[in-house]
Amino acid sequence: MLIFVFVLALNHKITLIEQELQSVQSKLEAQKKALVFSKGANSHDKIYITNGQEATYNEGKAICSSAGGQLASPTNAEENRVILAVAQQNKKIPYLGINDIQTEGTFRYPNGVRISYSNWKVREPNDLNGIEDCVEMLDSGLWNDRICTEKRLVICEFF
Repeated sequence: MLIFVFVLALNHKITLIEQELQSVQSKLEAQKKALVFSKGANSHDKIYITNGQEATYNEGKAICSSAGGQLASPTNAEENRVILAVAQQNKKIPYLGINDIQTEGTFRYPNGVRISYSNWKVREPNDLNGIEDCVEMLDSGLWNDRICTEKRLVICEFF
């Protein structure tokens, strides 16, 4: 009998936890929609947000990192399109998290993995004057390698 009462109490607690989890998930989804509505966009499980600030590549990387994200780094055409939409909303050209700082000509995502998707402008990347290691997204959505010390729009990616 005691075990039966224990199981009933445990089932009740599990039900309460499941209800609370469902409530938290619902609230989180509402907050996600609010963020996307205000200054961002989303693609599948990723959210792209900007506060309109411009910064150098390293400053932008630090800004996104301190917020718990990383500079936007598209891994497919859909993500590229969504990042472009955020940039166009702000009428500014953003840096992407992609760079070849480690090895010239080998572009990598922020996690160090070689890029698997690219959208380079014709004749890019060209490493003009041997100093272009970062990637900006032009207003066409195409990519251009650029010097890392110029200021560009910071778009952070959260997943």
